[in-house]
Amino acid sequence: MERTRAQIVIAASLALIALAGNALRATEPRASSGIRLASVSTPAAGPYIEEPLERDFLETLRARDVVFRVFGSDDEPVWLFLGYFDRQKEGSQVHSPRHCYPGSGWNIEAEPHWDSPWGGKPLHSLVVNDGVERRLVVYWYQLRTATESDVLPLKVEMTRRALLRQPQDVVFASISAPTGTDVRATMERLVPLARDVHSEIDRLYRAP
Repeated sequence: MERTRAQIVIAASLALIALAGNALRATEPRASSGIRLASVSTPAAGPYIEEPLERDFLETLRARDVVFRVFGSDDEPVWLFLGYFDRQKEGSQVHSPRHCYPGSGWNIEAEPHWDSPWGGKPLHSLVVNDGVERRLVVYWYQLRTATESDVLPLKVEMTRRALLRQPQDVVFASISAPTGTDVRATMERLVPLARDVHSEIDRLYRAP
């Protein structure tokens, strides 16, 4: 039940990555050589269970590679989802979790920004509530040479890459956990995992 609910939210959030149409129609970008998310190492978060994803979910998502891991206990779980998109499809639009969570039955209570664990632009998050559970959701879009939390600069960057016929591969990363009133304490709990994930994705992009 919990896994199904988590996958529904992720699916809504990940109808997600692509260019706005005109730039894509102007040029056909070359595909990247690809990366494998299974090799992402997350020692800071401890043991995890690798959860399978439903076939319908994967067919809807149409990502080249995915990872879904559950850390911690049933009382204090942390969910990690990674979706790798190696080439964007013409006519699709970038979506943000800010729009997708409400469409999945979650209300957004707050949208705190945090100092990024890897420096640079602030890291975005959502505090969401579905009437039963309250969660903190931290997310970002990681490209080969940039990391974005906001879809507008992401679209600008990917449009630029399309025009230059550069690879447009991107990893969507989402880390979420139940939270109470002390959202900052929950965020501090997620920071080591976020730092590991970001570093590992960067390593995969740089690998020969």
